[in-house]
Amino acid sequence: MFANLSYRYKIPLALSAVILLTELLVTVALVSLALADARNDLQNSAQNLCRVLTLSVRDPMVKDDVWRAFEVIRPPVAVKESTNPLKEVVLFDSQGRVYASTSPRKEPIQREVAQLPGQYGGVISHLRAAGDPFYFNFPGLLATHDVTAGMPVNSDDGGRLGYVVLVYDANILYGRIRSTLVKLGIATVPALLLLIPVGWLWGDRMAKPLLRLASGMARISKEPAEKVGADIAVYGKDEIGQLGLQFQAMLGELAQKQTLEREVVVSERLAAVGRVAAGIAHEINNPLGGMLNAIDTLNTHGTPDAQTKRTLGLLERGLGQIRSTVSALLVEARLDSPAISPSDWQDLRLLVGPQIHAKQAVFNWDVQQAEAIALPAHLVRQLVLNLLLNAATAVEHGGCVDVRVLAHQAELQIRVSNTGQYISGVAMEHLFEPFSSAWEGGERRSYGLGLWVSYQIATQLGGTIAVESEPGRTYFLVLLPFALR
Repeated sequence: MFANLSYRYKIPLALSAVILLTELLVTVALVSLALADARNDLQNSAQNLCRVLTLSVRDPMVKDDVWRAFEVIRPPVAVKESTNPLKEVVLFDSQGRVYASTSPRKEPIQREVAQLPGQYGGVISHLRAAGDPFYFNFPGLLATHDVTAGMPVNSDDGGRLGYVVLVYDANILYGRIRSTLVKLGIATVPALLLLIPVGWLWGDRMAKPLLRLASGMARISKEPAEKVGADIAVYGKDEIGQLGLQFQAMLGELAQKQTLEREVVVSERLAAVGRVAAGIAHEINNPLGGMLNAIDTLNTHGTPDAQTKRTLGLLERGLGQIRSTVSALLVEARLDSPAISPSDWQDLRLLVGPQIHAKQAVFNWDVQQAEAIALPAHLVRQLVLNLLLNAATAVEHGGCVDVRVLAHQAELQIRVSNTGQYISGVAMEHLFEPFSSAWEGGERRSYGLGLWVSYQIATQLGGTIAVESEPGRTYFLVLLPFALR
């Protein structure tokens, strides 16, 4: 049962148990010490009183003067204070019969010890058997009989005259100990009332980091690792702090793994789509070329009437549009393509500038390429043209389109950004797929082949293309490696 409890309760309960056990041990130690002190004090007092009485009653017993013996044993009981536990003094003769008693009605003269309570017989039997000059019996706290002490009365020549037996009231003696316990309780209860809540608060504070870690572990399969890690705060460098650091490191590695898995899935999906599209394009392109040749032959060598010519023109334009679409699906690098040069970038700027300026948007152009780079010009131009056309379409009236190109070491960096409506997370997942669409801002936005073709070109050239979109601006970053001359 305890093993299944949360540490939020285990630690406070353990601290409370330690506090209570400590208080209990301290109480037992103090009570034991008080009981031992009381026993030693009472034993010394009883031994001293027995010595005085045995010396005082010796002469009356030798002279058989009972009244005088009674006068000797009566004062210690008669004049004692209320806190003195001395209860009775009984004087026995050598035969074990009552010789004198401070309570004559309870212990009449000549009454045999066997007819009295067993505590008297125990004292006399011990003194007779052991020959011990002093006997003291101090019962425990749970005992029901009184404390007894005794000493033999011997004559000058060593003969046994009798025995002096003292009886102490255990209730008065233990009352002192109970009073000590009450005082101890009055002193310790406030401490307990203070320490136990403090223990619960401290235990709760110690358990909270563990609870956060346990909660984070439970959320790993349900929420992104980045979000889980953001809620795990690490304080200190103790064991719990080190555990938190290791947990955050694990979450970081898990987030990287999830990101890589998503990228691999997207890449595999796009590659599969590309293979299927290319295969379909090849299959369509062959009969399409045949149909266009047939129309051209009919127009050249035939004698169609006006209506037939209009129909053939309509078919030729439609088939031409189909051929352009199919050609976009066949992204293949030509070995004879020239390297990309600064003039190619000027052509792109002149080509797209009017569409951007038509929206009265600012067109920032920053191309830092002084010489030709060993990359196929027609593929790079097509890739960047697609990005620029998308930016010209997405930029709002009076917005801004930025282009920055930098040849850095053995890599061409191309960044195209525009202001306007951003791309949502749902659309981002399928952005580079052909003819993808998603609902954004209450309307459905569709993306044609441009971004898919750009992705295929970047991949074919051994580079990467990434997109980052936030409210107000969208960035496309293309990295293309090239061979140094």
